[in-house]
Amino acid sequence: MVITIDGAAGVGKTSTAKELAKRLGYQYFDTGAMYRAVTLFFIREKVDLSSKSDVITSLRAIKLKIDFSSESEMKVFLDDDDISLKIRSQEVTNKVSAVSALPDVRDMMVKIQRSFTLNGNFIVEGRDIGTVVFPDAKYKFFLQADYDIRAERRLADFERLNEAKNINDIKEDLEKRDKYDSTRKLSPLKKPDNAIIIDTTNCSLEEQVNEILKHIEI
Repeated sequence: MVITIDGAAGVGKTSTAKELAKRLGYQYFDTGAMYRAVTLFFIREKVDLSSKSDVITSLRAIKLKIDFSSESEMKVFLDDDDISLKIRSQEVTNKVSAVSALPDVRDMMVKIQRSFTLNGNFIVEGRDIGTVVFPDAKYKFFLQADYDIRAERRLADFERLNEAKNINDIKEDLEKRDKYDSTRKLSPLKKPDNAIIIDTTNCSLEEQVNEILKHIEI
């Protein structure tokens, strides 16, 4: 079974999905990491995003591997290089929305995401999981939070990567990315049909997970 968790950056998708997977004994699956991996590859290969032929050629060349050996973690590899932390850099963050908006990229990623979950139980997080990738999922959740809290969470993420950032700049970046992601023509960020909204602004991680568990019957 697949349980979907959608939402914008900094709303708590990752921490909530990991803990929910742990509680239920499901596999955690971060689809955003896949788009970040493609973005990192495109940066390294200096791919021209405006060139469809360049994009398609690069997608054919990419050797992307997802390691699900840990229940609450997943590792991402390009060839044999573990890029799980590298894909969280500011450079990748700045460009991932543009890369993930490309039709050829999304088509490839959606096919891979669906193939990975054919066997087993997964908590899948992303921005179009309940709307596009798994629209028939029995349980769908949409997380949201105010910008100040989201900016604080993102700042903590960057500090773990030893990247200095100004919280006001982060907040502005979040607002811009939300506008871009929610207005793009292909797979825009929006609440999936029948999804339950969970506002994480004033919630602890335990409270967020417990609220979701109230709605799930296993």
